Amino acid sequence: MKKRFLSFVLAVICMSSFCVGAAFATESRASTTLTNFPVSLVKGDKTGEIKIFYDVQAKQIADSVGVSSIDIYKSDGTYVTTITGSTSNGLIRSSASRHRSTYTYTGTSGTSYYAEVTVFAKIGSDYDSRTVTTAAVKAP
Repeated sequence: MKKRFLSFVLAVICMSSFCVGAAFATESRASTTLTNFPVSLVKGDKTGEIKIFYDVQAKQIADSVGVSSIDIYKSDGTYVTTITGSTSNGLIRSSASRHRSTYTYTGTSGTSYYAEVTVFAKIGSDYDSRTVTTAAVKAP
């Protein structure tokens, strides 16, 4: 009887440790500043154009929010270029809780591209970013 009780207690302790580990893993992925940040890539209206849609939402009014960089790749993984976000090119917005817009890149017609888009939000001394990889799209 004593062995069964001891085995039961040991099993409960093991199960508890697995649950605690899972909770910590989930917590470490949670963002301190971002709530939602969908990104997508579609073909543009003109020859060679692709359009990157983004909707970056902060947990509250942020000092700055938006896209810090867009890395463009051909569908075979060949690096093409990086667009650095700024307020002047419209990728970053100041004093806002959300920034939703589109950035147009002009490449080569008939080439398929995908993008790695790094979104961010800075609230006071808290800063967090995430990188989203889009599906590939063929430029018209």
